[in-house]
Amino acid sequence: MRAILAILIFGLMSLGPASAEPVVKVINFAADWRPNCRILNPRLDEAIAAFEPGSIERIDLDVTQIRRDSSPIERAKVETDARLLADQHKAAYLWNWYGGITGIAVAISADTGEALTCFMRPMSAKKIQGELKLAIILAEKGTPGQRKPEGPDCPVLN
Repeated sequence: MRAILAILIFGLMSLGPASAEPVVKVINFAADWRPNCRILNPRLDEAIAAFEPGSIERIDLDVTQIRRDSSPIERAKVETDARLLADQHKAAYLWNWYGGITGIAVAISADTGEALTCFMRPMSAKKIQGELKLAIILAEKGTPGQRKPEGPDCPVLN
């Protein structure tokens, strides 16, 4: 009996830690030529770096290739790629809200894709970090489908 118990304990210990799955994903609508993105992106990076590696994943829906002179075919390809990427992260609905708009990021719960909070250029890295802390709490402790942050909802653009 002791041998079986020892084998079980040794086997469990040898598995090592499970790979960290993100609790929150930050869906970032970006283009490298947009001034708002050049301000927001480094702030997002700084805020995310303050957390346990792997607990927050940043997904860039990058529309850099869409320019004023882009052909309809080029534009459609970039938009299709961004929609597919958003869909892979349970965030396709966000493309309907913000597709083509840049300089905004939305923190979503990794399990359901629920929007938890938004980030825009005027926010400091410290403010974004605080909002991410709250987003993690909502994602870990809140009831799926009912995770509502206090304060204003993310802006919905019509």
